Amino acid sequence: MTIKILSAKEFATKLKATIQASGRLGFTGETAIALNLKAGKFAKFAKDDENGALYLIIINESSEDAFSIRESSGYFYVPTKVMFDTLGYDYENNTIMFDLVRQISLDKDLQGQVYFMKQRQTRNKDKKNDIIEP
Repeated sequence: MTIKILSAKEFATKLKATIQASGRLGFTGETAIALNLKAGKFAKFAKDDENGALYLIIINESSEDAFSIRESSGYFYVPTKVMFDTLGYDYENNTIMFDLVRQISLDKDLQGQVYFMKQRQTRNKDKKNDIIEP
């Protein structure tokens, strides 16, 4: 039997990303630090066709499947408008946020640092506090 201590440090930071009104995927400052985001890094996305789960994969080298991670005034984002439009995300009428959950077991198969993108969505207009199921 192997028993591992679960460190509170590993669970102290809530990693979050939000689809901006422009279609970009933006990261909170805390998340950018935790993911070690910087110019010269890249992001790939994977989708599980069985359950629709979306994954973010942070990689260090460019690839034809990867988006460049960009920085503007210390704010990090990925230019994902066309991808989210194609996937049917209605970020213009809703605020779509993702809690990022580390998936170390998928790193080798997906060749990067993998995060499950757990979606949370609220309406933008009159119903700001209504949570919509993904």
